[in-house]
Amino acid sequence: MSRITADLTFGLFANFENPNGDSRRALKETVATVQHAERLGFDEAWVTEHHFNRFSVSASIFTLLAHLSGVTSTIRLGTAAVLLPMHDILRVAEDAATVDALSDGRPLLGVARGGPFPAQFRHFGIHQEESRERMLEALPLLERLLSEETVDFAGRWHRYEQVSVYPRPVQARIPLWLASMSAESIALAATRGYGLMGPSPAPTDKLQAVVAAYRARAAGNERPFVLSRFFFCHRDHSTAIAQAVPFVRDFARNMGAALQQNSFAQAAGGELPTPFGVEAEALVEERILANSIIGDIEECADRVRALAAALGAHTLILKPAAYDPAANREALTLFSERVRPLL
Repeated sequence: MSRITADLTFGLFANFENPNGDSRRALKETVATVQHAERLGFDEAWVTEHHFNRFSVSASIFTLLAHLSGVTSTIRLGTAAVLLPMHDILRVAEDAATVDALSDGRPLLGVARGGPFPAQFRHFGIHQEESRERMLEALPLLERLLSEETVDFAGRWHRYEQVSVYPRPVQARIPLWLASMSAESIALAATRGYGLMGPSPAPTDKLQAVVAAYRARAAGNERPFVLSRFFFCHRDHSTAIAQAVPFVRDFARNMGAALQQNSFAQAAGGELPTPFGVEAEALVEERILANSIIGDIEECADRVRALAAALGAHTLILKPAAYDPAANREALTLFSERVRPLL
């Protein structure tokens, strides 16, 4: 086994996309893709959480994980990520523990404060400016609920006396990741033993700085850095680009709309986080493509090698970037059978 392959874990980013306006089909197609990834030997599948979004129909993240746990047997199942401020923390702990027991200890738990989408906070009755503080208070409580039999907790938003969560998880400690790259999150993750997650459009040089700071602070106790990347591999370069560009272009357009919302909020004296914590210039189509694993077999292998050289050991989760689920599964097959051997 080459050093590059030994240093990388490969996973699937499962977004439950609904390009045809048929939610039932969208759910079944993504389930089939996760099963396909397991057959190909992928180590992990990470599921997103989106609300009030007709394109990404993954609002009920633990329901999806519970179903996946029943139709798979080996692949680890991650949340990328649970939007903690939107949830009752006791239900998050109960759902995570239940999926852990059902799947024989396969869950990986990524959490986030929520994206730059005001409707999410408004409909859940959460003030967006409080979302970070709510997440930071909920995190240690969640960790304790999943690892201690009985918990007392007194915070600003959460107060419990002698509360217990059942069933108890199979894992002694369900691994936790923060979907954030801020300096505060780096310090918290390194101190508490959490992992960090990097978003698909993040430039490699920024990721390199984040990983270096995290590893220096963690002093050998870090979890693997989890990085998502838009992905489409084909034997022919032009076909790969033609399949992936419409998806990437729509993503860039949606992020542009979020940035515009951000500008309006700042002009009105409010504040919204930048999408995924990356600068606006990284969210244009050309930059997203440059930071993706899209192309022919050799190009995809070269992109993976470059990430390994920049970041060292990490988990790379591939976000299929075509609107055709069958084409995405074929791209994953090509990656497993033709790209990975080159590494």
